[in-house]
Amino acid sequence: MEDWNSHPLRGEFLQVRCCAHILNLVVNDGLREMHESILKIRNAVRHVRASPGRSERFKTMIKEARILEKGTVHLDVPTRWNSTFLILESALKFQKAFKHLGERDSEYAMMAGGIPRSEDWENAKHFVKFLKIFYEVTNKVSGSTFVTSSQHFNDFCKILSTLKHWMGSLDTILSSMAKKMKSKYDKYWGNIKNTNMMIFIAVVLDPRYKLQLIKWSFEKLYEKEDAEFLTSKVKETLFRVFDSYRLFGDNYQRSSRQDPPEISTQELEAHETSFAMEFEKEMQFNESANKNEVELYLMEALEKSGVQFDILNWWKVNSTKFPILGLIARDVLAMPVSTVASESAFSTGGRVLNNYRSSLTPMTAEALICTQNWLRNSPKLVLEELIEELEKLELGMVKFLLIIFFILI
Repeated sequence: MEDWNSHPLRGEFLQVRCCAHILNLVVNDGLREMHESILKIRNAVRHVRASPGRSERFKTMIKEARILEKGTVHLDVPTRWNSTFLILESALKFQKAFKHLGERDSEYAMMAGGIPRSEDWENAKHFVKFLKIFYEVTNKVSGSTFVTSSQHFNDFCKILSTLKHWMGSLDTILSSMAKKMKSKYDKYWGNIKNTNMMIFIAVVLDPRYKLQLIKWSFEKLYEKEDAEFLTSKVKETLFRVFDSYRLFGDNYQRSSRQDPPEISTQELEAHETSFAMEFEKEMQFNESANKNEVELYLMEALEKSGVQFDILNWWKVNSTKFPILGLIARDVLAMPVSTVASESAFSTGGRVLNNYRSSLTPMTAEALICTQNWLRNSPKLVLEELIEELEKLELGMVKFLLIIFFILI
Protein backbone atom coordinates (compact mmCIF):
# COMPACT_ATOMS: atom_id res chain seq x y z
CA MET A 1 0.00 0.00 0.00
CA GLU A 2 2.97 2.30 0.50
CA ASP A 3 3.88 2.18 -3.19
CA TRP A 4 0.62 2.75 -5.04
CA ASN A 5 2.40 2.71 -8.40
CA SER A 6 3.08 -1.01 -7.91
CA HIS A 7 -0.67 -1.73 -8.12
CA PRO A 8 -2.68 -2.09 -11.34
CA LEU A 9 -3.92 1.33 -12.51
CA ARG A 10 -1.76 2.83 -9.73
CA GLY A 11 -4.29 2.02 -7.02
CA GLU A 12 -7.09 4.02 -8.66
CA PHE A 13 -9.80 1.68 -7.35
CA LEU A 14 -8.26 0.52 -4.07
CA GLN A 15 -10.57 2.51 -1.80
CA VAL A 16 -14.08 1.07 -1.38
CA ARG A 17 -16.65 2.56 0.99
CA CYS A 18 -17.92 0.25 3.73
CA CYS A 19 -21.44 -0.66 2.61
CA ALA A 20 -22.54 -1.84 6.07
CA HIS A 21 -21.52 1.47 7.65
CA ILE A 22 -23.55 3.46 5.11
CA LEU A 23 -26.59 1.23 5.61
CA ASN A 24 -26.26 1.75 9.35
CA LEU A 25 -26.36 5.53 8.91
CA VAL A 26 -29.40 5.31 6.64
CA VAL A 27 -31.29 3.12 9.12
CA ASN A 28 -30.46 5.41 12.04
CA ASP A 29 -32.33 8.25 10.35
CA GLY A 30 -35.38 6.00 10.20
CA LEU A 31 -34.97 5.01 13.85
CA ARG A 32 -35.20 8.66 14.89
CA GLU A 33 -38.46 9.01 12.96
CA MET A 34 -40.12 6.21 14.96
CA HIS A 35 -38.37 6.69 18.30
CA GLU A 36 -41.48 7.18 20.49
CA SER A 37 -43.39 4.20 19.10
CA ILE A 38 -40.33 1.96 19.38
CA LEU A 39 -39.77 3.07 22.98
CA LYS A 40 -43.36 2.21 24.00
CA ILE A 41 -43.19 -1.26 22.46
CA ARG A 42 -39.77 -1.87 24.00
CA ASN A 43 -41.13 -0.91 27.45
CA ALA A 44 -44.13 -3.20 26.96
CA VAL A 45 -41.86 -6.14 26.13
CA ARG A 46 -39.59 -5.29 29.05
CA HIS A 47 -42.62 -5.32 31.37
CA VAL A 48 -43.80 -8.82 30.42
CA ARG A 49 -40.24 -10.16 30.55
CA ALA A 50 -39.44 -8.63 33.94
CA SER A 51 -40.37 -11.73 35.99
CA PRO A 52 -41.54 -15.35 35.56
CA GLY A 53 -44.96 -14.36 36.91
CA ARG A 54 -45.48 -11.68 34.29
CA SER A 55 -44.25 -14.04 31.57
CA GLU A 56 -46.83 -16.64 32.62
CA ARG A 57 -49.57 -14.00 32.68
CA PHE A 58 -48.61 -12.90 29.18
CA LYS A 59 -48.68 -16.52 27.96
CA THR A 60 -52.22 -16.75 29.31
CA MET A 61 -53.13 -13.69 27.24
CA ILE A 62 -51.57 -15.34 24.18
CA LYS A 63 -53.78 -18.41 24.64
CA GLU A 64 -56.90 -16.29 25.16
CA ALA A 65 -56.11 -14.32 22.00
CA ARG A 66 -55.76 -17.67 20.18
CA ILE A 67 -52.35 -16.79 18.80
CA LEU A 68 -50.69 -19.87 17.31
CA GLU A 69 -47.17 -18.41 17.12
CA LYS A 70 -44.52 -20.37 19.02
CA GLY A 71 -42.24 -18.73 21.54
CA THR A 72 -42.78 -15.26 22.91
CA VAL A 73 -41.39 -11.74 22.72
CA HIS A 74 -37.78 -11.02 23.60
CA LEU A 75 -35.80 -7.97 24.64
CA ASP A 76 -33.58 -6.00 22.28
CA VAL A 77 -30.27 -4.23 22.63
CA PRO A 78 -31.00 -0.51 22.01
CA THR A 79 -27.61 0.09 20.37
CA ARG A 80 -28.12 -2.76 17.85
CA TRP A 81 -30.80 -1.92 15.32
CA ASN A 82 -31.08 -5.52 14.12
CA SER A 83 -32.34 -6.54 17.57
CA THR A 84 -34.78 -3.60 17.43
CA PHE A 85 -36.05 -5.00 14.13
CA LEU A 86 -36.42 -8.45 15.70
CA ILE A 87 -38.25 -7.14 18.80
CA LEU A 88 -40.73 -5.23 16.62
CA GLU A 89 -41.22 -8.20 14.32
CA SER A 90 -41.91 -10.57 17.23
CA ALA A 91 -44.04 -8.06 19.18
CA LEU A 92 -46.32 -7.52 16.19
CA LYS A 93 -47.19 -11.22 16.20
CA PHE A 94 -48.51 -10.83 19.76
CA GLN A 95 -50.27 -7.48 19.33
CA LYS A 96 -53.65 -8.92 20.38
CA ALA A 97 -52.10 -10.41 23.52
CA PHE A 98 -50.74 -6.99 24.51
CA LYS A 99 -54.20 -5.52 23.94
CA HIS A 100 -55.80 -8.13 26.25
CA LEU A 101 -53.10 -7.48 28.83
CA GLY A 102 -53.86 -3.75 28.78
CA GLU A 103 -57.54 -4.45 29.43
CA ARG A 104 -56.98 -6.89 32.33
CA ASP A 105 -53.69 -5.93 33.99
CA SER A 106 -53.90 -2.55 35.74
CA GLU A 107 -50.18 -2.59 36.54
CA TYR A 108 -49.36 -2.89 32.84
CA ALA A 109 -52.05 -0.36 31.83
CA MET A 110 -50.61 2.25 34.22
CA MET A 111 -47.02 1.66 33.09
CA ALA A 112 -44.81 4.76 33.02
CA GLY A 113 -44.51 6.25 29.54
CA GLY A 114 -47.76 4.65 28.43
CA ILE A 115 -48.56 1.40 26.67
CA PRO A 116 -48.47 1.04 22.87
CA ARG A 117 -51.57 2.41 21.16
CA SER A 118 -52.99 1.45 17.78
CA GLU A 119 -50.96 4.17 16.02
CA ASP A 120 -47.76 2.84 17.62
CA TRP A 121 -48.47 -0.64 16.27
CA GLU A 122 -49.18 0.81 12.83
CA ASN A 123 -45.87 2.67 12.93
CA ALA A 124 -44.12 -0.55 13.93
CA LYS A 125 -45.65 -2.39 10.95
CA HIS A 126 -44.38 0.26 8.56
CA PHE A 127 -40.96 0.34 10.13
CA VAL A 128 -40.56 -3.45 9.99
CA LYS A 129 -41.23 -3.26 6.23
CA PHE A 130 -38.37 -0.81 5.90
CA LEU A 131 -35.96 -2.54 8.24
CA LYS A 132 -36.43 -5.98 6.71
CA ILE A 133 -34.66 -5.14 3.46
CA PHE A 134 -31.80 -3.37 5.28
CA TYR A 135 -31.53 -6.26 7.74
CA GLU A 136 -31.20 -8.82 4.94
CA VAL A 137 -28.76 -6.73 2.90
CA THR A 138 -26.53 -5.98 5.91
CA ASN A 139 -26.31 -9.69 6.69
CA LYS A 140 -25.31 -10.37 3.08
CA VAL A 141 -22.68 -7.66 2.63
CA SER A 142 -21.10 -8.41 6.03
CA GLY A 143 -20.51 -12.06 5.18
CA SER A 144 -16.97 -13.39 5.35
CA THR A 145 -17.41 -16.97 4.12
CA PHE A 146 -18.81 -16.20 0.66
CA VAL A 147 -18.36 -13.74 -2.21
CA THR A 148 -20.07 -10.39 -1.51
CA SER A 149 -18.65 -8.04 -4.16
CA SER A 150 -20.61 -9.51 -7.09
CA GLN A 151 -23.90 -9.31 -5.15
CA HIS A 152 -23.50 -5.77 -3.81
CA PHE A 153 -24.82 -4.10 -6.96
CA ASN A 154 -28.07 -6.13 -6.77
CA ASP A 155 -28.58 -4.97 -3.18
CA PHE A 156 -27.69 -1.40 -4.16
CA CYS A 157 -30.45 -1.41 -6.81
CA LYS A 158 -32.92 -3.18 -4.51
CA ILE A 159 -32.61 -0.53 -1.78
CA LEU A 160 -32.78 2.39 -4.21
CA SER A 161 -35.84 0.95 -5.94
CA THR A 162 -37.58 0.32 -2.60
CA LEU A 163 -36.91 3.83 -1.31
CA LYS A 164 -38.21 5.39 -4.53
CA HIS A 165 -41.33 3.24 -4.36
CA TRP A 166 -42.13 4.18 -0.74
CA MET A 167 -41.43 7.86 -1.38
CA GLY A 168 -44.42 7.87 -3.71
CA SER A 169 -46.66 6.09 -1.21
CA LEU A 170 -49.97 7.68 -0.20
CA ASP A 171 -49.14 6.68 3.37
CA THR A 172 -47.63 9.83 4.90
CA ILE A 173 -45.65 7.84 7.48
CA LEU A 174 -43.99 5.66 4.86
CA SER A 175 -43.41 8.56 2.51
CA SER A 176 -41.84 10.77 5.18
CA MET A 177 -39.55 8.01 6.43
CA ALA A 178 -38.49 7.06 2.90
CA LYS A 179 -37.60 10.67 2.03
CA LYS A 180 -35.37 11.03 5.10
CA MET A 181 -33.62 7.74 4.44
CA LYS A 182 -33.25 8.56 0.73
CA SER A 183 -31.60 11.86 1.67
CA LYS A 184 -28.97 10.02 3.70
CA TYR A 185 -28.64 7.41 0.94
CA ASP A 186 -27.96 10.13 -1.65
CA LYS A 187 -25.26 11.65 0.53
CA TYR A 188 -23.09 8.57 0.01
CA TRP A 189 -24.45 6.79 -3.09
CA GLY A 190 -26.41 9.54 -4.86
CA ASN A 191 -23.81 10.25 -7.55
CA ILE A 192 -23.24 6.84 -9.08
CA LYS A 193 -20.65 8.30 -11.48
CA ASN A 194 -18.31 8.64 -8.49
CA THR A 195 -18.90 5.07 -7.31
CA ASN A 196 -15.90 2.75 -7.31
CA MET A 197 -15.98 0.99 -10.68
CA MET A 198 -14.83 -2.28 -9.11
CA ILE A 199 -18.35 -2.72 -7.72
CA PHE A 200 -19.62 -2.93 -11.30
CA ILE A 201 -16.65 -4.91 -12.60
CA ALA A 202 -17.44 -7.55 -9.96
CA VAL A 203 -20.92 -7.91 -11.49
CA VAL A 204 -19.49 -8.22 -15.01
CA LEU A 205 -17.14 -10.94 -13.76
CA ASP A 206 -20.13 -12.94 -12.56
CA PRO A 207 -20.90 -15.22 -15.55
CA ARG A 208 -24.60 -15.19 -14.59
CA TYR A 209 -24.89 -11.43 -15.19
CA LYS A 210 -21.97 -9.91 -17.16
CA LEU A 211 -22.82 -6.57 -18.81
CA GLN A 212 -26.48 -7.48 -19.33
CA LEU A 213 -27.49 -6.91 -15.70
CA ILE A 214 -25.52 -3.66 -15.53
CA LYS A 215 -27.20 -2.30 -18.66
CA TRP A 216 -30.70 -3.43 -17.64
CA SER A 217 -30.41 -2.00 -14.11
CA PHE A 218 -29.06 1.36 -15.26
CA GLU A 219 -31.91 1.68 -17.76
CA LYS A 220 -34.44 0.98 -14.99
CA LEU A 221 -32.99 3.43 -12.47
CA TYR A 222 -31.57 6.31 -14.55
CA GLU A 223 -32.24 8.43 -17.60
CA LYS A 224 -31.30 6.98 -20.99
CA GLU A 225 -28.20 9.16 -21.49
CA ASP A 226 -26.88 8.44 -17.99
CA ALA A 227 -27.55 4.72 -18.41
CA GLU A 228 -25.63 4.59 -21.72
CA PHE A 229 -22.74 6.62 -20.28
CA LEU A 230 -22.43 4.39 -17.19
CA THR A 231 -22.62 1.17 -19.20
CA SER A 232 -19.89 2.30 -21.60
CA LYS A 233 -17.77 3.50 -18.66
CA VAL A 234 -17.99 0.09 -17.00
CA LYS A 235 -16.94 -1.67 -20.22
CA GLU A 236 -14.11 0.80 -20.79
CA THR A 237 -12.89 0.27 -17.22
CA LEU A 238 -12.90 -3.50 -17.72
CA PHE A 239 -10.56 -3.13 -20.72
CA ARG A 240 -8.33 -0.75 -18.75
CA VAL A 241 -8.08 -3.19 -15.86
CA PHE A 242 -7.43 -6.03 -18.28
CA ASP A 243 -4.58 -4.15 -19.95
CA SER A 244 -3.12 -3.22 -16.57
CA TYR A 245 -3.17 -6.83 -15.37
CA ARG A 246 -1.60 -7.93 -18.62
CA LEU A 247 1.38 -5.69 -17.84
CA PHE A 248 1.54 -6.34 -14.08
CA GLY A 249 0.46 -9.99 -13.94
CA ASP A 250 3.60 -12.04 -13.31
CA ASN A 251 1.57 -15.24 -13.44
CA TYR A 252 0.23 -14.60 -16.90
CA GLN A 253 1.51 -17.39 -19.14
CA ARG A 254 2.86 -15.85 -22.29
CA SER A 255 3.40 -19.37 -23.63
CA SER A 256 -0.26 -19.47 -24.69
CA ARG A 257 0.30 -16.75 -27.27
CA GLN A 258 1.81 -17.29 -30.71
CA ASP A 259 5.29 -15.92 -31.14
CA PRO A 260 5.53 -12.93 -33.48
CA PRO A 261 6.92 -13.79 -36.92
CA GLU A 262 10.70 -13.79 -37.05
CA ILE A 263 12.32 -10.72 -38.53
CA SER A 264 14.02 -11.37 -41.87
CA THR A 265 17.69 -10.65 -42.63
CA GLN A 266 16.70 -7.69 -44.77
CA GLU A 267 14.75 -6.20 -41.88
CA LEU A 268 17.69 -6.68 -39.53
CA GLU A 269 19.88 -4.73 -41.90
CA ALA A 270 17.43 -1.82 -41.80
CA HIS A 271 17.54 -1.43 -38.00
CA GLU A 272 15.24 1.55 -37.63
CA THR A 273 12.59 0.10 -39.94
CA SER A 274 12.63 -3.32 -38.27
CA PHE A 275 12.37 -1.77 -34.80
CA ALA A 276 9.26 0.18 -35.82
CA MET A 277 7.73 -2.87 -37.49
CA GLU A 278 8.36 -5.07 -34.44
CA PHE A 279 6.70 -2.48 -32.21
CA GLU A 280 3.70 -2.27 -34.54
CA LYS A 281 3.30 -6.05 -34.62
CA GLU A 282 3.56 -6.22 -30.83
CA MET A 283 0.83 -3.61 -30.45
CA GLN A 284 -1.37 -5.44 -32.95
CA PHE A 285 -0.92 -8.66 -30.98
CA ASN A 286 -1.74 -6.94 -27.70
CA GLU A 287 -4.88 -5.38 -29.14
CA SER A 288 -5.94 -8.73 -30.57
CA ALA A 289 -5.26 -10.54 -27.29
CA ASN A 290 -7.27 -7.98 -25.34
CA LYS A 291 -10.19 -8.19 -27.73
CA ASN A 292 -10.13 -11.95 -27.98
CA GLU A 293 -10.24 -12.68 -24.24
CA VAL A 294 -12.58 -9.93 -23.00
CA GLU A 295 -14.92 -9.97 -25.98
CA LEU A 296 -15.03 -13.76 -25.99
CA TYR A 297 -16.08 -13.77 -22.34
CA LEU A 298 -18.76 -11.12 -22.88
CA MET A 299 -20.10 -12.85 -26.00
CA GLU A 300 -20.56 -16.25 -24.35
CA ALA A 301 -24.03 -17.17 -23.07
CA LEU A 302 -24.89 -16.40 -19.46
CA GLU A 303 -24.64 -19.17 -16.91
CA LYS A 304 -27.89 -20.26 -15.29
CA SER A 305 -28.53 -18.87 -11.82
CA GLY A 306 -29.06 -21.27 -8.97
CA VAL A 307 -28.40 -21.86 -5.30
CA GLN A 308 -25.64 -24.34 -6.12
CA PHE A 309 -23.73 -21.99 -8.46
CA ASP A 310 -20.16 -21.48 -7.21
CA ILE A 311 -18.62 -18.43 -8.89
CA LEU A 312 -15.13 -19.10 -7.52
CA ASN A 313 -15.15 -22.66 -8.81
CA TRP A 314 -16.38 -21.41 -12.20
CA TRP A 315 -13.38 -19.14 -12.54
CA LYS A 316 -11.07 -21.88 -11.32
CA VAL A 317 -12.31 -24.16 -14.10
CA ASN A 318 -12.31 -21.45 -16.79
CA SER A 319 -9.05 -19.70 -15.87
CA THR A 320 -7.22 -21.58 -18.63
CA LYS A 321 -9.62 -20.13 -21.21
CA PHE A 322 -9.48 -16.63 -19.67
CA PRO A 323 -6.07 -16.44 -17.94
CA ILE A 324 -5.91 -12.67 -17.38
CA LEU A 325 -9.60 -12.30 -16.56
CA GLY A 326 -9.08 -15.14 -14.11
CA LEU A 327 -6.43 -13.09 -12.32
CA ILE A 328 -8.76 -10.09 -12.21
CA ALA A 329 -11.63 -12.22 -10.89
CA ARG A 330 -9.38 -13.66 -8.19
CA ASP A 331 -8.69 -10.17 -6.82
CA VAL A 332 -12.01 -8.43 -7.47
CA LEU A 333 -14.26 -11.21 -6.15
CA ALA A 334 -12.16 -11.40 -2.99
CA MET A 335 -12.83 -7.71 -2.35
CA PRO A 336 -15.08 -7.19 0.70
CA VAL A 337 -17.77 -4.51 0.44
CA SER A 338 -17.88 -4.26 4.22
CA THR A 339 -15.02 -3.78 6.67
CA VAL A 340 -16.93 -5.11 9.69
CA ALA A 341 -18.78 -8.25 10.73
CA SER A 342 -22.58 -8.11 10.81
CA GLU A 343 -22.59 -7.95 14.62
CA SER A 344 -20.63 -4.69 14.47
CA ALA A 345 -22.52 -3.39 11.44
CA PHE A 346 -25.80 -3.51 13.35
CA SER A 347 -24.38 -1.67 16.34
CA THR A 348 -24.97 2.06 16.80
CA GLY A 349 -22.68 2.10 19.84
CA GLY A 350 -18.89 2.39 19.96
CA ARG A 351 -16.38 -0.43 19.90
CA VAL A 352 -14.55 -1.16 23.13
CA LEU A 353 -10.95 -2.35 22.88
CA ASN A 354 -9.01 -3.03 26.05
CA ASN A 355 -5.36 -2.06 26.52
CA TYR A 356 -4.13 -5.60 25.96
CA ARG A 357 -5.81 -6.09 22.60
CA SER A 358 -4.89 -2.61 21.40
CA SER A 359 -1.21 -3.43 21.94
CA LEU A 360 -1.25 -6.47 19.64
CA THR A 361 0.69 -6.31 16.39
CA PRO A 362 -1.43 -6.12 13.21
CA MET A 363 -0.31 -9.62 12.17
CA THR A 364 -1.30 -11.16 15.52
CA ALA A 365 -4.63 -9.32 15.58
CA GLU A 366 -5.40 -10.52 12.05
CA ALA A 367 -4.55 -14.12 13.00
CA LEU A 368 -6.81 -13.98 16.06
CA ILE A 369 -9.71 -12.44 14.13
CA CYS A 370 -9.50 -15.03 11.35
CA THR A 371 -9.18 -17.93 13.81
CA GLN A 372 -12.18 -16.71 15.80
CA ASN A 373 -14.20 -16.37 12.61
CA TRP A 374 -13.38 -19.93 11.55
CA LEU A 375 -14.14 -21.39 14.98
CA ARG A 376 -17.48 -19.60 15.17
CA ASN A 377 -18.53 -20.64 11.67
CA SER A 378 -21.15 -23.07 12.93
CA PRO A 379 -24.77 -23.64 11.80
CA LYS A 380 -27.06 -20.79 12.81
CA LEU A 381 -29.46 -21.35 15.71
CA VAL A 382 -33.17 -20.69 15.34
CA LEU A 383 -33.72 -17.80 17.75
CA GLU A 384 -37.38 -18.65 18.54
CA GLU A 385 -36.55 -22.26 19.44
CA LEU A 386 -33.63 -21.16 21.60
CA ILE A 387 -35.78 -18.65 23.51
CA GLU A 388 -38.49 -21.29 24.04
CA GLU A 389 -35.95 -23.73 25.49
CA LEU A 390 -34.51 -21.06 27.78
CA GLU A 391 -37.99 -20.23 29.05
CA LYS A 392 -38.64 -23.88 29.88
CA LEU A 393 -35.32 -24.04 31.69
CA GLU A 394 -36.09 -20.83 33.56
CA LEU A 395 -39.53 -22.12 34.64
CA GLY A 396 -38.01 -25.42 35.76
CA MET A 397 -35.43 -23.59 37.88
CA VAL A 398 -38.19 -21.56 39.58
CA LYS A 399 -40.13 -24.73 40.45
CA PHE A 400 -36.95 -26.40 41.72
CA LEU A 401 -36.14 -23.45 44.01
CA LEU A 402 -39.71 -23.44 45.38
CA ILE A 403 -39.45 -27.15 46.22
CA ILE A 404 -36.13 -26.58 48.01
CA PHE A 405 -37.67 -23.63 49.87
CA PHE A 406 -40.63 -25.71 51.18
CA ILE A 407 -38.33 -28.61 52.13
CA LEU A 408 -36.13 -26.30 54.19
CA ILE A 409 -39.18 -24.82 55.92
